[in-house]
Amino acid sequence: MRKAASFIGGLFLVLCFHSLQVLADDPPRLSSDCRENMKIRDVEYNKALMNDIIAGLDLDIDDQSYIEVTDKGLDAANIIYGGKEFDEYYQSLHQQFIVASRGKPTLFVKPAEAYLLYKQPDNTNVAVHLKLADLKWEVIEKKKKQGTPIKYQLLKCEKDYMKEKKEYYNMD
Repeated sequence: MRKAASFIGGLFLVLCFHSLQVLADDPPRLSSDCRENMKIRDVEYNKALMNDIIAGLDLDIDDQSYIEVTDKGLDAANIIYGGKEFDEYYQSLHQQFIVASRGKPTLFVKPAEAYLLYKQPDNTNVAVHLKLADLKWEVIEKKKKQGTPIKYQLLKCEKDYMKEKKEYYNMD
């Protein structure tokens, strides 16, 4: 009985030591260069999506007359201009961003008029035309048309990171 208890205790210590050794290694991390390249890739991907939507739906949107706003930009503007909890102006725009999409939905705004553009997961291009009425934005038209699939490319550093992460946490 004593031999069995000693054997089990020894086995337990070996397994605990091995687990501590594995956990002592730092988990894999993305390099700062990789994170920066991912940001650049994401911006370019979103530009390609927006260009496909604008061309596919034959929209008259250009950089000269519209200001491009993302959901983060909208949130930042809300905070800068007071961040009221019940701001219909902000809420009526913010709710438009709550959609399933490829890339990031983007708002193109000019005085009293806006378009929210996004590509649905099935590659359908969508343009929501909004007009400012009183103190909130109202949908006046919604256009949809099948768009061109635009491939999202993983970077080599991302693929390497995912492989290392899988190996690290798999602990086979």
